Amino acid sequence: MRQKLSLIVDWNMNPSESFMCEVWLILYVSLDTSLATTFMDSIRPWGSMSTIIGHTFLTHNRRPSKSVAGMLLCAILSDTLNLLGPTTTEWDRLMVAVLSEISGVDDIQLLASQQFKAKSKELATMSAPALVNGDQKTFSFDGAGFHGDIGFAVVETTDDDAILNRIDELLPEMVACKKEKDLSCIFLAVVNIVKLHSHLLLCGPTEHALASKSFGGDVTMDGALMDLGGRVSRKKDYIPVITQVIKDGWKKPMNLGRGLSMVDVTQLGKLEVDPNDPHANVKRIGSVLDSPEMKGKKSCDPIAGDVEEEKKIEDEPITI
Repeated sequence: MRQKLSLIVDWNMNPSESFMCEVWLILYVSLDTSLATTFMDSIRPWGSMSTIIGHTFLTHNRRPSKSVAGMLLCAILSDTLNLLGPTTTEWDRLMVAVLSEISGVDDIQLLASQQFKAKSKELATMSAPALVNGDQKTFSFDGAGFHGDIGFAVVETTDDDAILNRIDELLPEMVACKKEKDLSCIFLAVVNIVKLHSHLLLCGPTEHALASKSFGGDVTMDGALMDLGGRVSRKKDYIPVITQVIKDGWKKPMNLGRGLSMVDVTQLGKLEVDPNDPHANVKRIGSVLDSPEMKGKKSCDPIAGDVEEEKKIEDEPITI
């Protein structure tokens, strides 16, 4: 029987444990994944799964090749924002020192700078569907007041203005992604990896309500953009906070409008490769969200649900 060896990295099953990095080595003895056997797993609260892989090399007395060491080094610098991110640990710093020696990298700062610039340059050429779906993870919640899936995408760049200037293009795509994936909420955080500062795109009233309760940042752009300040990590700054708010009983306020989410999934058109794009980007064709009527609508209606709910309770007669 043919065997297949698979390595799964940076995978989290439980949103409450989203600060953990995981490496699973799984042996599939057939095409039926239910028969898979896990014979090695390593779950550690480190900043990068590549730190775990590098550590595994060393604990097994194996020296990674120069090219492998270089890839692991770049991955750690990316995951930890050049060792400045909130998830960075001493193990990450130690592994960067070891891998830089093996890969022959003398200037870590220069490597990180070049890597971040290259990444930002590539992001500038990506379409809205690619930005919204590229680094998006889905988290499932089953709280007392909220049950559903939340999609959380992150765009890390040295030039956040270049991404934020496309907000009118990104918000409709977020709505389309939310409808197509049957998500209860979807967020897109744009992180400046040099200034360590981020903004959160809010495509609807539900997102606005949950983000306001979770982060409470200043909101601009008619309720579509929230300043998250120095929160830059999905693993440590975003998902754990949202998880706690939902655990504490958060529920969608009453009488919220639906914003752009009122459209039906059949009206969202389809994704196609743009034949005129030199980068072969995928773009959305035939979506009602691109119509002049929809472009004039705000993504977030005023959130009066909490106020109305409180007023309703306050106006109820008291029976003695």
